[in-house]
Formats: sequence, structure tokens, C-alpha cells
Amino acid sequence: MNLDNLKAIKRLDKKNVAASINNLPRQLTASWEIAKKTKIPPAFGKAKNIIFCGMGGSNLASELLKRVFGTKIRVPFIMVRGYKLPGFAGKNSLVVIDSYSGNTEETVSCLEQALKLKAKIICIASGGKIELLAKRNKLTLFKLNAALNPSGQPRYDVGSQLGTALSIFSKLKFISISDKEIAAAADKLLEMGQNLSPSAKQNFNFSKQLAQRLIGQNLYIVGAEHLSANAHILANQINESAKQLAIPYRIPELNHHLLEALTFPKRTVKETAFIFLVSPNYSERIMKRFITTKKILDQKGIANFSMTAKSSGALNQALEILAIGSWVSFYLAMANGIDPAEIPWVDLFKRELEK
Repeated sequence: MNLDNLKAIKRLDKKNVAASINNLPRQLTASWEIAKKTKIPPAFGKAKNIIFCGMGGSNLASELLKRVFGTKIRVPFIMVRGYKLPGFAGKNSLVVIDSYSGNTEETVSCLEQALKLKAKIICIASGGKIELLAKRNKLTLFKLNAALNPSGQPRYDVGSQLGTALSIFSKLKFISISDKEIAAAADKLLEMGQNLSPSAKQNFNFSKQLAQRLIGQNLYIVGAEHLSANAHILANQINESAKQLAIPYRIPELNHHLLEALTFPKRTVKETAFIFLVSPNYSERIMKRFITTKKILDQKGIANFSMTAKSSGALNQALEILAIGSWVSFYLAMANGIDPAEIPWVDLFKRELEK
């Protein structure tokens, strides 16, 4: 498909995923401003640990926050992607419940457990059971603005959930971030969007160029340090939107086993490509590992590409890679002739579970 054909893109993109991606900077600033107006009990800032619960697209923002700010957060911070809270959860735990729909069964289960434990609970949702339980139990609720995500897909609402989470963590003094920093990050995203959106021609559009090179490939997406979460986010978006296999990995863990696997089966190896998420701010040893890993892939004849952050600061770089990657997942869906909002197999799975 010609990725400069706007009419063809519009025909495929029936639920306006492009608008959701374009709204990333607005999602970030709007949710930050809205969340600032919601009061949180001061005692929540004295929690002994933070447990962030969510599934799929509803736990992407929390992972990004953790990887960017994790070394600065003074208490243990874990993410739960399942039905059960950890054994140490209790009344001194801050349990953040995040479900875009508000009906994710695993996350609802975690909320019910948190209520029994009398934990410090914060809910993030656009509605559903979680909103009802939050209101019934008089919990702190941050309601997501669905209007800024016309596609309705949680994986393209990372901006709203991130802005909300940043505000929560800032209010409780787990991190330090200002209005000025949020505004500057959004301005940078708006500027980038002009060169990445469908109206920007492929000759000048990095996301379109990269998507064309990734067609028909099994993808390994590799990040490290503050860009580790971006590998997971991009894999999630490509898997769901483009219906193409994408697997996230982190350096240095990758170097301890994956390179040996890139030999058999021969056909699979030929159809494999790596995407390296690169930051000039990586530590020296991590940067050397990226360079050496790429060198070995070149020797094995395995295609590999780099997505390099150029912004300053860990959060800005993570947001930059988020924007570039979101568009790559969108253009891969276009190239594969797929509506990026449709998730028929996930929907079928959920229907089967309900029987």
C-alpha cells in the first residue's frame, strides 16, 4: 500500500486511530490538568509500597512511568498484570487500579482484594464497574476523557493515563515534575506530529519509512533503562493493530540467551528483524551492549533498525519514542491492509471466557 494515499488510509482507519495518536500531546496535558484538580488523601503519600494494577493497554503508562522515574521513587513500585495482589499488600499499600474500560476482570479482582485489605486505593477508568465500585466505596477516582481517544483503544490512550499517573505521583511527592515540564513535553510532541502524521510524505516521514521496512517480519523490539517500557508498548501496539508478531526484550537480559536462538529454524531467522530503541543517554556499558548486539546481528545477516531519541531528558525521550512507535504500528496496519482498531481474536477470546 502507498502510505501517502490518504484516501486509502481513511478507508482502512474506520475508527480514527490516527486521531487518537495525533492527540497524544493533548491527552498528556488535559489529563494532567484534570488530575491536578482531584484531591488525594495526604496519607496516601506515606504508603510503604506502590502496586499498580492493569492489563494490556491499561498498564502501559504505568510501566513507562516506572522505567523513567523508578530509580528515584523512594518505595517499592511493582506492576500487577493478573488477578491477585502480592502477599505483602495491605493497609499500608497504595494500590492504583487502572482499567480504560473499567470492566477488565483481572483489575476488578485486584480492586475487590484491595478493598478487603483496606489498602489506600486510587482508581483510573473511563467508566464501568471500577467507576461504580469507586463511587460506592467513596474511593479516589480519576476519570479518563474518552473524547481524546476517538478510536476507543487503550493502547492509544497512553497520554491520558500517563498524564493522570504523573499527576498522582507528583501530588504524593513520589516524583518531582512541573507544569512547565509537561507543557514543554507536549509542545515537542506537537512539533514531531507534523513530520509523522499521514499528511507528511514518506520521503520525510521516519515512521512511514520504518514501517515499510518491517513488512512481513517477525519483530524483536529492544530497549534498555528508561526506554525499556517503550519496547513493551510498541510490541503491544504492533501485535494488536498490525496483527504482526512483535516481542519486547531488554538489554542486558537479551545478551544472556537470545543471540543463541537466532539460528534455527532458518526460515524464521530470515523473516526476523530487530528494532533498537536507542538513547544517547544510556550508560556506557549499555551503549556498548547495543553496539555489540547490532554487530553480531549484522554478522548473522539479520535485519536491524534503530529508533533513536533526540530529545533531552528521560521522560521526553520516552515520549518521543512513544510517538514514533505509535505511528509505526499504525502504518504497519495500513501496509498489511488491516483496520488498526479491530481486535477480532481478542474479542472472541473474551466472549469465550464469558460462556
